[in-house]
Amino acid sequence: MDKSNRDIHMYTIAACLVAVTIDLSLAVFMDRQSLLTSTISDLAAGDFDLAQDIGLTLVAIAIALTALVIWKDANNDRRLKTAAILLAFAGPLIVLISLYEAYSKQDPDGPLIHYWVVGAIGLSISVALALIAWARSEAHPLFKWGTGLAAIIFLSAGTATFGVSNEIIGLVERFAAVALILWLLGFHGSRLVQTT
Repeated sequence: MDKSNRDIHMYTIAACLVAVTIDLSLAVFMDRQSLLTSTISDLAAGDFDLAQDIGLTLVAIAIALTALVIWKDANNDRRLKTAAILLAFAGPLIVLISLYEAYSKQDPDGPLIHYWVVGAIGLSISVALALIAWARSEAHPLFKWGTGLAAIIFLSAGTATFGVSNEIIGLVERFAAVALILWLLGFHGSRLVQTT
């Protein structure tokens, strides 16, 4: 493995761990916030929005870098190239939603893009994961089925947030986030271990 891929794997693992730590810390230690009721976007527009924005941006960069790794490995596989494009598309959308949340709280009359962007993130990431699982059907069963399961959980939990009670919306949204984070950690962690 070349050094750039190794650096990407290490960065992504660190970024995911930092983002999870930030999210948990804000939800647990801030007044009026809870993992059950506060969505990730709520925390990104709260009193300590900068911390959550940093965590989301770190993960967004990690997703874009993951897209680069998949693109380089794709050769002529259109499924993997499409997955890479979708992940590369999702990265900037995550930054947009995190930064826009703070702005929209200051200007409630501004354009309402939150649901459109969240929907685009959900579709692009879940379809990308499904394509990766399909393209890598010969891979280790844990990777293949784990990737497919992550796609299903990400899409299902993300979609469910549009209809669940506000009392548990934060928890449901975090199922989607956990599926993505675990997949990123597994994808990059396994590649890092294979080469050391």
